[in-house]
Amino acid sequence: MNEPDASPLNAGIKAARDNALPLAIIMLAAAGLVVAYYHVPAVATALNRIGDVNKANPLAFAAICTAITSGLIPWGFRMIFRGLRPAHPLGDLIHSMVWWGSMGMLITCFYHLQADWFGSEANLRTVLLKVTVDMAGFTIFIGAPFNAISHLWKDCGWDTARLRAAMGSGWYRRLVLPNLLTNYFVWFPGTLIFYSMPTDLQLVVANCIGCFWALMCARIAAHSGVPATDIDARA
Repeated sequence: MNEPDASPLNAGIKAARDNALPLAIIMLAAAGLVVAYYHVPAVATALNRIGDVNKANPLAFAAICTAITSGLIPWGFRMIFRGLRPAHPLGDLIHSMVWWGSMGMLITCFYHLQADWFGSEANLRTVLLKVTVDMAGFTIFIGAPFNAISHLWKDCGWDTARLRAAMGSGWYRRLVLPNLLTNYFVWFPGTLIFYSMPTDLQLVVANCIGCFWALMCARIAAHSGVPATDIDARA
């Protein structure tokens, strides 16, 4: 039998606690980048060139950029350390690149949709409106559940029957909640930072944070699934 539902919850809390210091460093760096954009002309010029590339090819830019920052780089980091190394490296790499590339395209569409709804100004009201819709809507109903299910499916060997058995009753509480809690831990300050940038640069800053988030997701997923013996018994 599995441990109580607190087990995956504890995995999410532990991941957040263990990564508090590196997260603080990353957030300070991202915030510093935003401040530099508005106060250092050379930084603004360099970032605006990246923004122009994004504006000209938004979906391709989002897919490639996110696949690299949230897929390839974290995968390479995990391959270096034996304790984090995936059991099936090639399959894990393909999954990570495809999944995060797809999420990048979805997310950039969401950012542009929010710009249509609330405007592109980086004032406090606009930023808070975008953060609220992101955290209370997109994250709860799309981002966190799809991300948790995707990683669990990978851990089940992309076997749909095993995935259904692993989810079972109360799957949102057991599988999504650990990611949701750490999602807020990472992305509440993160959204305040990147929504302060122009729309075409929001994904760039978000992906700097997303690289760290992808590693946390992999760690939580490793402690949130159902043991293979339980899955087989319930299939």
